[in-house]
Amino acid sequence: SKPSGRILSLGDIDGESVNEIIEVIYDINEEDAKKTQKEPIKLIINSFGGSVYDGFGLIAAIENSKTPIHGYCYGSAMSMGFIIYIATHVRFAHKTSTLMYHEISDSFWGNITETKQNLKECERIQKVYDDYILSRTKIPVQKMNEYKDRKEDWYMPAQEGLKYKIIHKIL
Repeated sequence: SKPSGRILSLGDIDGESVNEIIEVIYDINEEDAKKTQKEPIKLIINSFGGSVYDGFGLIAAIENSKTPIHGYCYGSAMSMGFIIYIATHVRFAHKTSTLMYHEISDSFWGNITETKQNLKECERIQKVYDDYILSRTKIPVQKMNEYKDRKEDWYMPAQEGLKYKIIHKIL
């Protein structure tokens, strides 16, 4: 069932979950179009991630929302959940929350030509993903690259997220 009101929840990131949230954001923006004072939409994120393409669809809706969207991380904002959280206009997190950055992964199969094409697309999307994160936080590019070079997931407690301006306020 489609969420209603101004409190939305994001868990697994897939076409269905993202499209429901995008529809509500759109409806609220239509409703708020003539208002001068817009009550923020609260997006509660507790997510291990999911589909990169669907996630970028939600990021586009968040960016284009004239009504502010506040992100609340309770639990985790990992992988694609991490970058969606970063897309929100004001970011809150509980002190026990965990954030996680890592390289995107794929599940492509095919012949050599298809594999080369898929690798090229993965590299393109990784650049979009990283550039977006770097543009909206104070994460040093060298720090991000250290984790990628080690092929390691970067788990961050809330205090570290605050330090890098990923989180604006700890709850």
